[in-house]
Amino acid sequence: MARDLPDYPDKLPIWAEARALEASIRAIRRAQGKKNPEDFPAGSPECTAAMNEFVRDVCRVLEIDIDTLGKRDDEL
Repeated sequence: MARDLPDYPDKLPIWAEARALEASIRAIRRAQGKKNPEDFPAGSPECTAAMNEFVRDVCRVLEIDIDTLGKRDDEL
């Protein structure tokens, strides 16, 4: 069961792109047999784990190395 989502500015194309990316990743995860965060009770350890996996999938699609986020070049 999907949660109600907040209203975002309909006029900004970036919101539509972000929503399309989210929907695509959710569908891909479902096709791979993976659970999405909304499949678990909010705040549960399983929901938190699914959120972390979802973020990693988003970063993978956007070619972001999540393990280096927030680090300076001299820390890599």
